Amino acid sequence: MTTFVSTILTITFTPGWTKPSLPEIAALPPAPDNGTPIITQRTPGGTRGGVCQQKDKPQAPQVTALVPINVNQSLTTAEYPVFWFYIPDTAVDVSSIEFSIHDREEKSTLYRKSLQLTKIPGVFRIALPPNPQFSLRVNETYSWRLIVNCTSASTEIIEVSGFVRRLQKNPNLPGMIWYDELSNRGKLYLLKPHNSEVKNSWIELLKAVGLEGIAQAPLY
Repeated sequence: MTTFVSTILTITFTPGWTKPSLPEIAALPPAPDNGTPIITQRTPGGTRGGVCQQKDKPQAPQVTALVPINVNQSLTTAEYPVFWFYIPDTAVDVSSIEFSIHDREEKSTLYRKSLQLTKIPGVFRIALPPNPQFSLRVNETYSWRLIVNCTSASTEIIEVSGFVRRLQKNPNLPGMIWYDELSNRGKLYLLKPHNSEVKNSWIELLKAVGLEGIAQAPLY
């Protein structure tokens, strides 16, 4: 039986204002070590700082996956989850990006997609197509990668990567299920971009996992 970290919704009070804090993000206990490292790399490594060549922007944000650092919180109940990424403004355009999702050991590829972005900077999403051959199995862990190809001549790879585990839907699951919550709030924000409550809800969620630096970025 899978054991979840228990969570409690706390309520904080200040004079003239009552606001419930965000529920904690649900997490599974660490998976047994089977020789394959389970690590989230939500920003790229390397000397280029995770962006295509920048001009006069040494402190520019990096390509970023909108996921928690704690891989045990990378959960979804969706059969076809949505993955969200931030691409910064660059002096040299991004030529293309490639997203792929694999089994945990990366021995087989479940889905791969290449595309070009027409709007940069901003947050964009990639959803698994609703086709049985791309569906995630319950209680299975999958690895994913996003590779950014730049128009510059450099051969360095800009890449972010992580994992996602699908759980069975259960109304008694404690805490927020990250991928589900992110997609629900992101889709609502896209529908109501001028609604301040919806916008603040999105921003607070990203702040909860240390992504306040890109929380104000536009969504596409």
